[in-house]
Amino acid sequence: MAQQQNNEEGTTLIPPQKVAGEPRSSMISASFNFINSIIGSGIIGLPYALNQAGLPFGLLLLTVVGLITDYSIILLIKGGNLSGTNSYQSLVQSTFGFPGFLILSGLQFLYPFIAMISYNITTGDTMTKVFQRIPGGMLHIVYSTSDKSQVKPYVK
Repeated sequence: MAQQQNNEEGTTLIPPQKVAGEPRSSMISASFNFINSIIGSGIIGLPYALNQAGLPFGLLLLTVVGLITDYSIILLIKGGNLSGTNSYQSLVQSTFGFPGFLILSGLQFLYPFIAMISYNITTGDTMTKVFQRIPGGMLHIVYSTSDKSQVKPYVK
């Protein structure tokens, strides 16, 4: 265990280390992180989707999707209780066997990988607009007209 160091006033400079078995976050903090990871960048596109669908129909669709999501979570919890499992992976394995577990593992890898690509595309699309508006025209992104698959940075 690390030795505590105090300054001249007696204030502890290095707090004692936590024991490995202690929880590091509260249930509220863990829930907030979980909800934040679910919402992701989808919240950015919500105003556009509501604009395209129209406010009344968009709110109706949002409510219907919310109710379907709530029902599916209830089914997952009931399925976990019936099978005696406490994780999504073990629920899938007890329901669909090892092949189902392998498919789930592949999908759980692909989903964040594709989301990462989506975030990079969104960030790249946004940053080009930001860079184009920098005073003095420091950086411009020029798209080649002959080969649209390549993006060539051009410093002006």
